[in-house]
Amino acid sequence: MTNVLEIKNLKSGYGQVLILNGVSLFVRDNETVGIIGPNGAGKTTLLKTILGYLKPWSGEIVYLGKRIEGMSTEKVVLLGIGYVPERGGILKTLTVRENIELVAGIFKESSEKLRELRKLFPVIDERASQVAGTLSGGEQKILSIVLGLLTAKKLLIMDEPSAGLAPAIRKKFSGLLKTVATELGLSLLIAEQDPSLVADLANTVYVMERGNIMRSGKPEELVRVEVLREHYLGF
Repeated sequence: MTNVLEIKNLKSGYGQVLILNGVSLFVRDNETVGIIGPNGAGKTTLLKTILGYLKPWSGEIVYLGKRIEGMSTEKVVLLGIGYVPERGGILKTLTVRENIELVAGIFKESSEKLRELRKLFPVIDERASQVAGTLSGGEQKILSIVLGLLTAKKLLIMDEPSAGLAPAIRKKFSGLLKTVATELGLSLLIAEQDPSLVADLANTVYVMERGNIMRSGKPEELVRVEVLREHYLGF
């Protein structure tokens, strides 16, 4: 199985403050990888560095065999890496249809994918004429995911996808993401605080603490250990 994304000894941060201290991980073809860890662990910094929002201090980021560290965010996205941020990711003053048409107009090859997404997410047609900022939190999240998927050729990166979702919705949401990954043949890289979502979705889990990868492995064992550590040991 080939690697869609490889991160090798990546160091990055803000200004003079080092956040990522030699992070290495990889995402295989059609694999879902979860990154868990507390606030401040460096999860979002890692995603922003992959996507070109932050320039790495050192290390390598390899996407489909091509080194992309230091590339602009625009170039990274045009290579086919989709992104769903924790919050936002939509233009709230535009309608749902206008949001989709804007992205689909930039990524011409996404027209066929849009037909599939309409089947998977019927709400985007049901709310097509509604201003995006007036959607419910769950509907805004779905729109953000659809926009990210329109730009994703082989890899979709998601930052805290369960943020703002009611617990009752999260299980259904997890099943939907599984379906999306399978139907569209995508790899997913998900940074998430909710260990149950990661356990349900991921094939491989990396545990981050203080800018380092501390452990990695299968979700069944790792997530159980992390939940016990958090609840009984407090770290």
